[in-house]
Amino acid sequence: MPLSFSLQTKEELARVKARHPCCRQAELVAFLRLGNLDGGRPGEETVLFTTPYPALARKVYSLAREFLACPVKVRNSRRQGKGRSAFRVIARARPEEIQAWLAGRAGVPEYPCCQAAYMRGAFLVTGSVNKPSGTHHLELIFPDAALAGQMQLLMQQQELEPRLSRRQRGYVLYLKDSEQIIRALSLMGAYSAVLAYENVLIFKDMRNRVNRLVNCETANLTKTVETGLRQAENIRYLIATVGWDYLPPALREIAAVRLQHPEASLKELGEMLHPPVGKSGVNHRLRRLELIARQVRGQGREGYAPDDDLSRPRA
Repeated sequence: MPLSFSLQTKEELARVKARHPCCRQAELVAFLRLGNLDGGRPGEETVLFTTPYPALARKVYSLAREFLACPVKVRNSRRQGKGRSAFRVIARARPEEIQAWLAGRAGVPEYPCCQAAYMRGAFLVTGSVNKPSGTHHLELIFPDAALAGQMQLLMQQQELEPRLSRRQRGYVLYLKDSEQIIRALSLMGAYSAVLAYENVLIFKDMRNRVNRLVNCETANLTKTVETGLRQAENIRYLIATVGWDYLPPALREIAAVRLQHPEASLKELGEMLHPPVGKSGVNHRLRRLELIARQVRGQGREGYAPDDDLSRPRA
């Protein structure tokens, strides 16, 4: 079964190794502060982290070995009734010692690189992101308002604008803007996810542009055809009432071309005349025919008199 986009992103982030020790420590702080830190057998062991994903377990294990002054090991056990492995990172230390280590590193990391690492750790523990082809949404879930407020401040310092919401499962920080989500993924180091996101956005933008152009062209064609049919109907009415001889030569010429080509545009009609006439000239003659048709309909054949000025072609 293929992994979701969110799990693919976490798989990628789990393999990111921060360059500086301060960044790696900030990431471990996020793991321990937001994970399922729990005491094992009294006074002997503390379960630092539990996860079904081996890559994430290896990451927490390597960071804990680097910064905790106690032996660390990984234990693999089957979850009862679920058939999945659970990897537990265990430290041979009392829970109070781990809590004291965390208390000495409270608050928001100072440096931008450490802030990005802390955000990466928090996302690996509590975050998720929708696939780019769906609704744009990235979120982080926190058990209390204090941790959520710290992360919100950290993200704001990284030029992100997360919204905070209280839900039944805790406090949720989320991003809805695609550009903001791309920035967050880039800061955390999920560059493959960023490329996948941008590819989908580019495809969506191109598809929307093509659709707009097609819709615009379709609307223009529909308008041209409807106008041509209306003009042809007016011309047929004039021929049936006043006859060809009552129309000036210039109007007879454009009327004949319009009857033969009711779907043609003004430019195409002008190119069919001899000599050719511009769009404005064609439009003027067709408007005159429509005006004459309205006059004849209102006053009858006796109320219409030919306009000799229209016998001169317009440019």
